[in-house]
Amino acid sequence: MKMVKNIAIVAFAASFMFASVSFHMANNYTDMDAETNVASSWGATFDLNDQTGVGYDSALGMLMYFDAPLGVTLRLGWSETNATSSVGMGFTWWSGGDGLKTSIGTAYDMVAANDGSTNDSNLSVVVGFGF
Repeated sequence: MKMVKNIAIVAFAASFMFASVSFHMANNYTDMDAETNVASSWGATFDLNDQTGVGYDSALGMLMYFDAPLGVTLRLGWSETNATSSVGMGFTWWSGGDGLKTSIGTAYDMVAANDGSTNDSNLSVVVGFGF
């Protein structure tokens, strides 16, 4: 029984080792109705399959990614640290590379405070690289 458990653990770990992993850096533009604020963020994404991914962004928190029609990505996020939830769409304008894949894209997220006090938007220009 112990050998079956060890094989299951190794198989589970190997599924993550060979999954598609990508990292990104982004410039985030917020409060665009008044004086636009600019900040940077970073994060990582793990593809669960061809249409779904899970990741983390330092500005938006935990994100789930789902493929939508026309190459658009639906993004659902939540951050316990900032007490916010977000929903948005992203689009990759360019991607290339064989070993180290690179990409350039944009994303627009509507961010709402969980207590309903404030709503904001986040436009990000993203440079990604991954395996």
